Amino acid sequence: MFLSFSFKLLLSLILACMSALSLADRITQSSPINLASDATDHTHNSSEQISNKESPVSSNLISARGVVLQVDQSNATIKINHDPIAALNWPRMAMSFRLKERSLINKIKEGDIVEFLLQKETSDHVIVKLSKQSSIRSSQ
Repeated sequence: MFLSFSFKLLLSLILACMSALSLADRITQSSPINLASDATDHTHNSSEQISNKESPVSSNLISARGVVLQVDQSNATIKINHDPIAALNWPRMAMSFRLKERSLINKIKEGDIVEFLLQKETSDHVIVKLSKQSSIRSSQ
């Protein structure tokens, strides 16, 4: 009788844990917004100059999504709290990225949720395409 009760209890606990893990996974993968404030801070060569030459877009582009935390007009960089990027084995974190084309910076502002394409350059990844999805801040 004790064994039967323990097995039922153990089975109930396992099912409860599986449900909780499934829910947690859905919550953390649904949006980059919920972790924007606790993200690790990384910078990717924000002092480098943007090339004025147009180069062909490589087939080795990496897609990502995140929330714009800061826009630096003078250096043409943006700080994004991005979702995990599996192709680079990067966890969710905040990073500053250089923009391949300076005009991309005019499309976004702090608080925007964006999808972007990264391209590997010599020692860093730069944003070659950027599109606003929505904003976490209301318009004023």
